Amino acid sequence: MLRRLALAALAAAAGGLGAFETVVIDPGHGGNDEGTKWRGLSEKDLNLSVARRLEKQLRAKHINTVLTRHCDSFISLDERAAMANLYPESLLVSIHFNGSRLTSVAGFEVFAFRESPSSRAIAESIRQSMTGSLLIKDRGLQTDEDFAVLVRSAGSAVLVECGFISNKAEAARLSSPEGQQALAEALALGILRAKPLVSADPPEADLAKCEIDQIKHEAAAKKALLAEKKSETAKKVAASRGKTRRKR
Repeated sequence: MLRRLALAALAAAAGGLGAFETVVIDPGHGGNDEGTKWRGLSEKDLNLSVARRLEKQLRAKHINTVLTRHCDSFISLDERAAMANLYPESLLVSIHFNGSRLTSVAGFEVFAFRESPSSRAIAESIRQSMTGSLLIKDRGLQTDEDFAVLVRSAGSAVLVECGFISNKAEAARLSSPEGQQALAEALALGILRAKPLVSADPPEADLAKCEIDQIKHEAAAKKALLAEKKSETAKKVAASRGKTRRKR
C-alpha cells in the first residue's frame, strides 16, 4: 500500500505539466550484470557507449540530461526508476541490445507502457526516426511488456532494444563508432521531434502503473516467502537426517 501511495504521489506532482524537460538516459545492465554477450561483445558496454553519445547529442540541443550510470557499475531497476522520479518532468530512455540463439534474427524494437499516451507517442517518434535513419529492420512498437523501468517511472518512459548483437552483421555495424553515433543521433532526433507534441499523461495512466507495480511487488514478496519456507523445510529435513544417523 505504501509503495502504491508513493508512486501515486509522484504521479500527482507531475500532473498537468509537459511530458518532459529532463531526459534520464539509462544504459541497461552494468557491473556483474552484463546483459547479453556474443563473440566478446558485451551489451552493458554498448549500452553505456550509446548513452554517452546520446547525452552529447541532447545537450548540444540544450536538453537537460541525467545518466543513471556513468561507469561499469550495477544499479537496480528500482534505483534507475527512482533517479527518473527525482525529476517531475522527465523522460526515461532505457537503452539495451538484444540477443537470440537464432542468429539470423535482427532488428530494433521500442517498448512503452500501453496505458501511457505520452510514452507511446515518444516511442513511436523514436521508432520512426530509427526507421528513417538506420539500415536496421524495424520490429515495431511494443506495448505488451510491463518492464519495471516503464511501470515504476512516474513520468514518461521508453525502452529501446537497439538491435541484435547475436546477429554477426548487425553486431559489426552497431559496435562500430560510426554505427553507435548514427544510433545516438536517431534516438536524439526521435526524442526532440516528440518533445513539443506530447503532454503529461492523464491520471488513469498513472493509476494503472501503480496497480501493476503493486501486483508485481506482491508477487515478488510471495515468491520470496515461498523460497524462504522451502529453505527452512530443507534445513529441517537435513537436521532430522543428521539426528537419525547419530542414533545409529
